[in-house]
Amino acid sequence: MCGRFILSIDIKTILALFRAGLQPGLVYKPRYNIAPGQDILVITGTQDNRVARSMHWGLIPPWAKDKSIGYKMINARAENIDSKPSFKHSFRHRRCLIPANGFYEWRREGQIKQPLSITLPDKPLFAFAGVWDSWTSPEGEIILSCTIITAPASDQIQEVHHRMPVILSDACEYNAWLDQGHPAALKELLRPYSNELILQRVSSRVNSPQNEGPQLIEPVTKY
Repeated sequence: MCGRFILSIDIKTILALFRAGLQPGLVYKPRYNIAPGQDILVITGTQDNRVARSMHWGLIPPWAKDKSIGYKMINARAENIDSKPSFKHSFRHRRCLIPANGFYEWRREGQIKQPLSITLPDKPLFAFAGVWDSWTSPEGEIILSCTIITAPASDQIQEVHHRMPVILSDACEYNAWLDQGHPAALKELLRPYSNELILQRVSSRVNSPQNEGPQLIEPVTKY
């Protein structure tokens, strides 16, 4: 799964890499411990009209009675995203990129669960494949929300968790995910990341989403 991630790159670099404009009024700040239920930066739109905007992490389907369902929808499985009622419309019509420069998982080491940061050695910035939707509350409040798509874990990640986020790491994949409309072609992108990743032990302060700051990603040798 993917339940915590990092986006600490400056906004100019993000907008340049994804060729996107910034949502008017959006205030961006680097974050080192992004958790479900928070607002996150998301890239939407076609190649010629991309926007970096804020969305709630945890997809709320249009038919939901209340927004609390979003806490159960932080991830969507690649295997059934095109058929599951909560996600299939978004998969066809509302795909997005979720920028990141790393994510966290927890590995069992004896009696403890050791937090690890997971990054790409040659890509300081990449994106998770995601989908989004719009929900209107009974009071008329409109909430845009999203979910991160997961796939079976790569051989390297299996020792930590049986699933991992779908990682898109170059312009061709970004373009295909946002612009391509054929479901079969889109599903081809939803595969485990096959290249080597960097797994690094980090502070147990990551365990609490209330903790923030660059010290969270500093390597540690002991829990």
